[in-house]
Amino acid sequence: MPKVRSKPTKNKPYLQKLGPMFGGCSEEEIRSKTLPQLIKPNLSILFVGINPGLYSAYKGHYYSKKGNHFWPCLVQSKLVPAHFTPDNDQDCLGLEPSIGFTDIVSRCTRAQSELRDEEFDEGAEKLRVKLLKYNPMVVVFNGKQIFARFVGKKLKDVSCGRQSYRLPGCFSVFYTMSNTSPLNAHYPNVQSRIFFYDEIKALIAEQKVSPYWPVQVKSAPSELNSEKTDDVS
Repeated sequence: MPKVRSKPTKNKPYLQKLGPMFGGCSEEEIRSKTLPQLIKPNLSILFVGINPGLYSAYKGHYYSKKGNHFWPCLVQSKLVPAHFTPDNDQDCLGLEPSIGFTDIVSRCTRAQSELRDEEFDEGAEKLRVKLLKYNPMVVVFNGKQIFARFVGKKLKDVSCGRQSYRLPGCFSVFYTMSNTSPLNAHYPNVQSRIFFYDEIKALIAEQKVSPYWPVQVKSAPSELNSEKTDDVS
């Protein structure tokens, strides 16, 4: 994958052009982009990421970076049709089971280390508002760090799998899987991750027969066309 041609300078941060894969855009242009909130009432699954990376922000679709295991896992687990790619993220809202996407922080960065603690805190509160408003069946955190930030735990105290945490007033079940980066040595390929998606499908089946489901949320419109990812209203 082409590297960035030059690093930002003190006086002109991020003004240099990125490589060909970014269409000649500068890093400053990419960093100004956000991803749309792909969420609607009573989703089967809401995937929660940490924040958009440069390439996903440039493409305007979730988990777009080449090599990320997210979309191949969705396909192999048969949660989405075989031809689906990141370009089909909005189409997932209309599937059965329906799938939506959001991030705990909307700001695009080159690395997660650029995010500030207050951004996580603010993002966690906004996510709680979204969950109470849209009430997805299963909320899946794509990475233990995101769930740890959401519930205020240390990373060492969080395990993958179904979580005992419940959000008061929300009927969602919470699930954490290992982040889908190909750099994650614990799960080096797509096949090693499929069990996460099988467990997610089992949780959906469980929720469908729950006496608490479905909870109709008639007043909340879909946010699939929203450009302001920092506004949950």
